[in-house]
Amino acid sequence: MLLLLASGRQTRFAKHRIAGGALLAYDGAGQVNGRIGLLLMMDGFRKAGQSLVGRIVITVMFGFLVFSFALWGIGDIFRGYGLRTVASVGSSEIDSQAYRTAFQTELQSMSRRYGRNITTEQALSVGVDRQVLGRMISEAALDDRARGMKLGISDEAIVKKLLTDRNFTGPNGQFDKARFNEALRAAGYTEAGFIAEQRKLDLRQQIIQSLAGAPQVPTLVSDALNVFTNEERSAEFIVIGKDQIGASVTPDDATLTKFFDENKQSFKAPEYRKIAYVALSPADLVSPDSIAEPDARAKYDADLATRYTFPEKRAVRQLVLASEADAKAASDRIKSGASFDDIVAEKKLQKADTDLGLVEKQRILDPAVAEAAFGLANGAVSDVVTGKFGFILVTVSDIVPAETRSFESALPEIRAALAISKGKELIRDFHDKVEDQRASAKPLAEIAKDLSLKLSVLDATDRAGRTPDGASIDAIPERDTLLNAAFSSDIGVDNEPLATRMAGYVWFDVQGITPARERPIDEVKDKVIAAWQDDDLNARLAAKSVELVASLNTGKTMQEVASALNVSIKTVTGLKRNGQNKELPQSAVAQLFAVPEGAAGSAIGGQPLERVIMRVTKAELASSATALAEMGKIMNEVKLSLADDYANAYVAETQKELGVTVNDKVLGMALGVN
Repeated sequence: MLLLLASGRQTRFAKHRIAGGALLAYDGAGQVNGRIGLLLMMDGFRKAGQSLVGRIVITVMFGFLVFSFALWGIGDIFRGYGLRTVASVGSSEIDSQAYRTAFQTELQSMSRRYGRNITTEQALSVGVDRQVLGRMISEAALDDRARGMKLGISDEAIVKKLLTDRNFTGPNGQFDKARFNEALRAAGYTEAGFIAEQRKLDLRQQIIQSLAGAPQVPTLVSDALNVFTNEERSAEFIVIGKDQIGASVTPDDATLTKFFDENKQSFKAPEYRKIAYVALSPADLVSPDSIAEPDARAKYDADLATRYTFPEKRAVRQLVLASEADAKAASDRIKSGASFDDIVAEKKLQKADTDLGLVEKQRILDPAVAEAAFGLANGAVSDVVTGKFGFILVTVSDIVPAETRSFESALPEIRAALAISKGKELIRDFHDKVEDQRASAKPLAEIAKDLSLKLSVLDATDRAGRTPDGASIDAIPERDTLLNAAFSSDIGVDNEPLATRMAGYVWFDVQGITPARERPIDEVKDKVIAAWQDDDLNARLAAKSVELVASLNTGKTMQEVASALNVSIKTVTGLKRNGQNKELPQSAVAQLFAVPEGAAGSAIGGQPLERVIMRVTKAELASSATALAEMGKIMNEVKLSLADDYANAYVAETQKELGVTVNDKVLGMALGVN
């Protein structure tokens, strides 16, 4: 500015500012005067530079500007707008906009999954921001590695994969362009952007799949899993309680007072609140009976192919063999009388290794297998099929015919869905009407009356939804959410409406608070006596259980113990570790597997004041077909878990080699938080 004035030119500039290192002048002429100002500035620089003093002044001034830029971080402008980079992995950068989009996508996914709106604050509280960033860092690391390996995939291969993607398949089993476009719109992609992202995904999968391969489970691990999963135990047991050891006496006043003083918190009266609320859902606004039958018929016709038509399903198994000769030999043996399962057993495979499940034709990835399976009679075995993955024998064990659900049977369901859909359109108007009146500080009771909404009042409830007499209050909408919000609020606070899982809202006011207080012993004397007696009974039961277990482990029979206590002996056979038994609680089942065969143990019974005394009579490994199939599924899960571990270890090491930098400031800016 000084240089402009020193140039001898008179100007009418009203305002000056420095922007990006240039001096700009603005008045009503805007951009024109900006250019004039720049010309005047350059002219001033030229004239000043003609003298030694001028050159010194310019040098000092520019040195000061450079120092200022360095001090205030303006160098980011010349480094490619660093404030847009949330994190960097090697030569890859994660842009703040891309991170924000990924975070919002995850937020929407969570909201759909839980049936309610998840706020940014709620997501941050459970670490969703770091989970999303961690995933993007892992992907960036693999992208960087793929570039370093010079991996690539052609457009033709990507298109071919998309054409066979079941997510984009129509009712006829072919690629549906409309469904594809709809999916892109829902995900916020352009077609080019989606294909670019798909290419990255495919390249990442190439790396991961080459690492994982088909991991082998160590024999020690497989044997231990087999024992843990398929061990079966038989036992005899008795149940003892108050009848076997006697009821507890009534304590004297000194004992009772001492017990009360040690457990005052257990007898404290909790805080109670009076809560008024209005709950509104789409179902409250439109009755299913109001939906006209022609409208329901139109909806049925529109969804007939996708919702009400069920294609034929078959229980399909396939046996993949190493060579055509091997497959032909197996096929000939089956035609000579051997069963499909005989061949599977000879190949040292489990039934689960061959099972494709009950599937539709279009869900079978290999077209040759699909054609063979859906051309067989129930129970038949195919000839040798040349498939994508080798030479295959296919068999079918069950056939569920195609079915179309009638309009009459679907009518109530369609009417209910259309009513809720219309209700969702109307509920937003009610939301706005209620909020407008809330903004004018109108009480919730008056708002409910004006809009003909039902006002409900909980006169006194604790945080768990119980009344002062201990009864549970039923039918509280969004029970946990409403109670937590009400107990975090206060009288007179204008509370935000709570979004419900059914796309509705709950408005509430706290109208009264009864603080928590300590009760005197006289007020809760009966409860104190009952609690002391329960504690005493539990202590005597525990001591008796230890005594009985010791006697069983030192030679007494269960019959001798049962006779002395006048209780009957019960038995259980073939019980697995994760099995259920109506007379043995899970704690007792766990204890049954914690002692060796022939030994005894005890556990809490089905009721708190009961104990189970048991002795293991037999322990063996199950070898049934069901047990083998279960073990096959578990081993497949272990292999997948090992593959995941290999992949995670590789990604972690890759990140370590490439180096990861996270800019927490930009991360916060991307999420709109401090």
